[in-house]
Amino acid sequence: MRLVCTAPGAWALQKEAAFIGRAQLCGGRFLCFEVDARWRGRGYGAWFYRQVLRAAGLGPADALTAAPPADDAARAFLARRGFAPDAAGVWHKAPVPRHTGSSALAVVHAFWRAHLHPGAFAVDATAGNGHDTLLLCRLVGPSGRVLAMDIQPRAVAATNARLAAAGLSGTGRAVLASHAGLAAWAAPGSADAVVFNLGYLPGAAHGVYTRPDTTLPALDAAAAALRSGGFLTVCAYWGPPQGGAERAAVLAWADALPAEGFWVRRFLFEGQPGHPPAALCIRKR
Repeated sequence: MRLVCTAPGAWALQKEAAFIGRAQLCGGRFLCFEVDARWRGRGYGAWFYRQVLRAAGLGPADALTAAPPADDAARAFLARRGFAPDAAGVWHKAPVPRHTGSSALAVVHAFWRAHLHPGAFAVDATAGNGHDTLLLCRLVGPSGRVLAMDIQPRAVAATNARLAAAGLSGTGRAVLASHAGLAAWAAPGSADAVVFNLGYLPGAAHGVYTRPDTTLPALDAAAAALRSGGFLTVCAYWGPPQGGAERAAVLAWADALPAEGFWVRRFLFEGQPGHPPAALCIRKR
């Protein structure tokens, strides 16, 4: 699979000897973007979209417009990338403020501060050493509630100790539980926020880390637990030791969310050295 420039501002998606997609982009406006119907739903469109933006010198944070899509699948594709139609049927994607940060963690923390309100109920599905849990407790305030989960006793103890030291034990607590069982702790439609910081516990052995077989059911449970207007964030790592399987699985999961039910923003930081984590910010409509 490769991107082929067919003319200034125009590209084709080539798979083996066949061209299965085409795009034309001029001044931040997609004049066309389509993938052959036989190849949809397999990730080719998402890859093609990212490569076209890169070739045009644009990124997912830039403002874009697109001509009215031809069918429901095309409309869903644009909606998953932050586009929304105006009265004339032209689809627009507003720019993402660039001051949100240059890392996945900075992006999701800025998102929490913008959208989490006092009195909210938040779930930290990966407690770790409790830093995120502490921030969530401060954001929801004394009238809010935070539940943190982790499968490692060391993480649960560290998180509860951190909250106690900050005088926030009345707002949040950590429990020894897998996020795969999140549904037992947060009823459908009850949570204002569910957050994941995937990977391994900092400072602990790297042989214990999150995996797709438990993370994906946890994400499904988190999406169900959110109330309308609630949000879900994920920092997905892909360096050693876990490799890229979980990150790829999480991004595919987000791409498959129904556009009529969820607003999704992806931050991949692909131009940075090493293995920077990806960030997902998702709101339930």
